Amino acid sequence: MQRTGYSFFWLWAASLAFVSSGLGQENAKQLLSAAYAKTKDAQTVDDFHAIIDLCQQAQSLDLTPASSKYSKQLLSWALNRRGEAYVEQAAGALEGGDADRAADLDKRALADFEAAIKEDPTRWKAFHNRGVSKAVAGEYEQAVEDFSKVIELKPDYANAWFNRGEIRYELAQHEQAIDDYSKAIELDPTDASAVTSRGHARVQLKQLAAALADYTRAIELDRGNADALVNRGDAYLALQNWSEAAADYRQAIALDENSGRAYRSAAWLMATCPDHRFRNVEIGVQAAERAVQLLGAEDLEALDAMAAAYANAERFAEAAETVAKAIKLAAGKDVDVLTTRLELYSTDKPYRLPKTETALIDAGTESR
Repeated sequence: MQRTGYSFFWLWAASLAFVSSGLGQENAKQLLSAAYAKTKDAQTVDDFHAIIDLCQQAQSLDLTPASSKYSKQLLSWALNRRGEAYVEQAAGALEGGDADRAADLDKRALADFEAAIKEDPTRWKAFHNRGVSKAVAGEYEQAVEDFSKVIELKPDYANAWFNRGEIRYELAQHEQAIDDYSKAIELDPTDASAVTSRGHARVQLKQLAAALADYTRAIELDRGNADALVNRGDAYLALQNWSEAAADYRQAIALDENSGRAYRSAAWLMATCPDHRFRNVEIGVQAAERAVQLLGAEDLEALDAMAAAYANAERFAEAAETVAKAIKLAAGKDVDVLTTRLELYSTDKPYRLPKTETALIDAGTESR
């Protein structure tokens, strides 16, 4: 009798467990269905939080292997999207001057991206978002790792190649950056930003003719962009093609009269060009002062240009005073360069760009 009673109790308990399991699985299915329904119009942090809560409730129940996998994927999606919503809020807080709140929201976003990856290690968008967060925080090596993972998971995502190129540029890995930009351009030939950035990397490697071609292509892709013209003008300046540089600066200012970069570069050309035909005392000073007004009194290059413009106008005391302000803001090799200019201005001498033939040879043009 004892054995029979025990067997009956065991069968009853097993039956109850089976029924409970079935009910748990049905409840989990309903929770996941409700969570999925909310994804269709979810936009806010609260919306994504509700989806996350439903998924976590489902995961606390007895799930089938298929439901468990689905719950992780859905939870990962919601965590990643909530992280993106936090990033948007952080941008708004920063724009409103609340840096502390922005920093807190960025931390929340990063935590969500990391949680999304933990739930679903194949969610490439979460890796990409975490890479951006790491890059913003200055954690460049970790950012490169995340963008590389995105490329592994989704090699046709152009932004991952572009962003990895941007970080490699910051790390002075210019050849690798060019490779990444080139792949981004291959995937999206209309991406003016990638073309421009490749031009910048080529400038760093002194591949000036190739950089010039990139800047010209960027102008074609983004007509009306004053910065694109300034970039090409600066390349022409480095190549000592003075007339082309001047033309690009003039056009940039015509497109955007508040382009501080355009005024700064134009002032530099008019103050320092070794060819007197491109120097202009009065307009050069006006352009330099306008550049400082637009870019701010702590813009090192704007101060350098204004000092050069004053020296070109034989206002050497003002030139020396201005470059001295720049020296206080400078670091590293910039200090040495600016100190040399200060010595010139202190002896009533203007600064002139040195004439070189190598740049012109690189451009494939004749000296003017």
